[in-house]
Parts: sequence; C-alpha cells; structure tokens
Amino acid sequence: MKKIVLFLASFCVAIACFAQIGDLSKIGQLTYGGLPVRESLSSNDEVKVLINAAYISCYDELLKNPLWVAYRLGNIKGDFKYVNWERPFRFLTDYRTESKVDHDAFKSSGYDRGHMAPNATILSQYGQLGQLETYLMTNISPQSPALNQGLWANLEKLERESLSQDDTPNKEVHDLFVITGPVFDKSPRMLTSGVAVPSGFYRILAFRKGYAGTLKAVAFLFPQNPKSKNLTDYLTTVDNIESLTNLNFFPELSRTVQHNLESRKRDLLLNEVK
Repeated sequence: MKKIVLFLASFCVAIACFAQIGDLSKIGQLTYGGLPVRESLSSNDEVKVLINAAYISCYDELLKNPLWVAYRLGNIKGDFKYVNWERPFRFLTDYRTESKVDHDAFKSSGYDRGHMAPNATILSQYGQLGQLETYLMTNISPQSPALNQGLWANLEKLERESLSQDDTPNKEVHDLFVITGPVFDKSPRMLTSGVAVPSGFYRILAFRKGYAGTLKAVAFLFPQNPKSKNLTDYLTTVDNIESLTNLNFFPELSRTVQHNLESRKRDLLLNEVK
C-alpha cells in the first residue's frame, strides 16, 4: 500500500480555478476536443481533475463521486508500462482528495461499486498499472446491481470489441474516446458515508474513422434501474446529457463541429436515428 500512496502523491500540482493533479501532458493523449467543462462553478464547489496514466477523473469532493471520467482506446502511443501488480483485494482510497472515500463507503447500501473507467478494458490497453488505477474510489459511483452487472457490463464489453477487428461494423475505427459519469438529481440521496447516489449514468463514445476521419459520437443515458435490456433503448444525444449534467463536452471544438457531433442521435453503426 505504501508504494501505491507514494505513486499517487508523486503526481500532485494545482493550477487554475480548480486543481488539476497529475501529468498535464496526458490530457492530449487521453482526450479529444478538450476536457469537459462545468458550466457553472460556485464558490462552494470543490472539484479536482485527477490525471492518471490510463484515464482522467473529474472528482467532486462534496458529492464524493466523479463528475466525469475520460479515457482513450485504440492505437495508443505512450509510455504505459506493464507493472506486475495483482488485482487489489479492496478498492483504493485516493489520497489526492480531501474526502478520502474508502472501500467500505458503500457497505450494506445495496449498491455495487460501479467502475467508470472499466478495469478489464483498461487492463487490455494499459496493462496492470492502468487496471490498478481503476480501483481508485475516485473512479467509482454507486450503481444498482441490475445496471452494473447488466447493460453497463455489456457496454464495456462492446467497447473492447469495437476497435480494429475485421468482423466488426466499425473495423476502420482507430480511436475511441470515452467520457462517462453519473447524473444527479437536485437533492440526491446520500449514503451514510456521505457519498451521493446518482439517479443514472451517461456514456459518450466518440469514434474517429481513419487517422484523419470525422469524429462521430454515440451517447447513452441509463437510469439506475433499467427496464429494458436493449442498449439501443437508451440512446440519446450529447446535447441532452449536457443539459442534465451542466457539463460542456468537447469545448475546444468549433461550434459547428460541436453541433454536428452533439445534436444527432446515432446508433452503434454510427447511423443517425430519430
């Protein structure tokens, strides 16, 4: 555990109106179109952007949840090294935060510890160091077992299978940029540990076909207790997710590109649907 704490502590630097902790050069490697921006930050907000080797988490100290988690899959070029660590027995407290949520924060709540950046997918792309990072509690939100073990797991599997495979519809896709996180009611239910319970979750998959291809997005919005088992029943637009989360995704893209990317509902074949 001491090695883990030292590893995390070695990242720290704070800049701008909220803390960005980690290697800032990773931002360009792991995201496209800029980090999501929260449209209204009040003086009471306590938000940290935590930059890991395999993903980036924007963590809300008051809600004790990530607001968003971003990661990249595909043809990744970087200095990600294979580290011989076993999968942890317990989830990990992130000592870069003030709230320091621990493994037992969801105990007896009826909720699963829902990964935002999925451990198996990250392992397949970034090795065991990346997988270890996914067990940080700053990557975790309370999820109902029905969602976590059903549609959420199915979507994670689909991500792993969607890139550069000859037998997939998107075999020309070279990059997949994922942004995912919880959606909260105005007055969310709180666990006894002080962790807020989301009303649902979103996931944005931004595909780029070819090395200079146009970016297209597929967006999902799930309630905590989904009634349908069909992923397509939860398709939505990025614009809709923005309105529910007060986040602006892909802020560095032009307004025209953002409009084309965010206003259209697309299925997993990147076809527009009504």
